[in-house]
Amino acid sequence: MWAPAQPAGNALLPVAVYVHGGGFEFGANTQTTSNAAGLAASGRVVSVSVNYRLGALGAVSLSQYGGRLAEASNLCLQDIIAALTWIKQNIASFGGDPGQVTVFGHSAGAYSTFGLLGASSADGLYRRLAGFSAGPSRLQPAWWAEELAERFVTELGVASNPDKLIDLDTASLVTALHKVTPTDLGARGGMDCRSLGVVLDTGQPGAVLHAHPMDVLASGSHRDIDVLLSFASDDMGWWVANDLDRFDPHTVDRITDEVAGWRIPRSRANKIVDAYDQDGRTPAEVRAALLTDYIFGLPAARGALAHAAAGGNAQLLTIGPAEGAPAVHGTEMYALVGQEQPGRSPEQAERDTRIRDIVLDFATGEQTHLWPAVTDRPISESVGNPPFEAGAHYQAALDLWANIDRP
Repeated sequence: MWAPAQPAGNALLPVAVYVHGGGFEFGANTQTTSNAAGLAASGRVVSVSVNYRLGALGAVSLSQYGGRLAEASNLCLQDIIAALTWIKQNIASFGGDPGQVTVFGHSAGAYSTFGLLGASSADGLYRRLAGFSAGPSRLQPAWWAEELAERFVTELGVASNPDKLIDLDTASLVTALHKVTPTDLGARGGMDCRSLGVVLDTGQPGAVLHAHPMDVLASGSHRDIDVLLSFASDDMGWWVANDLDRFDPHTVDRITDEVAGWRIPRSRANKIVDAYDQDGRTPAEVRAALLTDYIFGLPAARGALAHAAAGGNAQLLTIGPAEGAPAVHGTEMYALVGQEQPGRSPEQAERDTRIRDIVLDFATGEQTHLWPAVTDRPISESVGNPPFEAGAHYQAALDLWANIDRP
């Protein structure tokens, strides 16, 4: 937690709470990219970065086994809710306003941030939510969460008595989880969401969520909560650059097979893939562009539009590249907490400063500093130099993927 050395005035300041990413397996609030001191240094907010349980004992649903595990559902989210409860009760002692809490996160942190909407135990703990490169989607369905858990305890040899896994060493848990969890991004982020993450555990033992976050946005029950949703124009390009051997489909036909495997008619899958098979892209780049929209852009636009239609305030943002900083997954992580990425170019510094200021303007409720909110159209701001007009791209994705679910 960081408070300004010289806050402006004597009033309590808004609070900005950062939730780090890392695929629900990695990350900590001690990383430079979680150090929100840069936000507090502005004098405009009190900033906080939180930790939450990761991996097997954070994002694997185990409550169905009962016993010592009876409350082990969405432990990652339960930890964040516990942190927000502490903030609500104590932040005034550090100069923060408990009624003006903004929770914001990147990637897994953004999935967790918007997962709060579905947890009634989190109601009243936040005033604003912002998600960067993730949002109110890609929840683990209950069927997969229980299937993953069963594979996990079987791999560990404790299927007959899952309570025993609590006493196993961390290395064994990590190794077993890596063996049974899909690693391909299409499987992890596709329609079946076979990954780690927030579980849509409604109706399951020890449930934390009462509803899907997207349904909560559409219902209007949280219309008083401001939301901001953002994606990077080449989010999935990170895997093209850093994990090509596993990510490359090698042929465009294999991408069509992948999309058709989501129970989409093959004729429709062909149409979708053809829309991304443009401008001389390699098959890996075609897959990256398609998954960027499906995993990140589409739910951002749908979430913002649903919230706006229900009477809420929603902002859409697109982050483009800057010199030396391609607009891939994580390109904005330093900027989100007000840190300077080592070796950044002047153009990246300008972009990052703008991103930091957007976070501050949103967290302080200074909407006049932001761009027009979403109406019945996906109005969007952009920073950096995206290769398209942001609002038009969101609309094109909405049209292309119309009536196709993004769980």
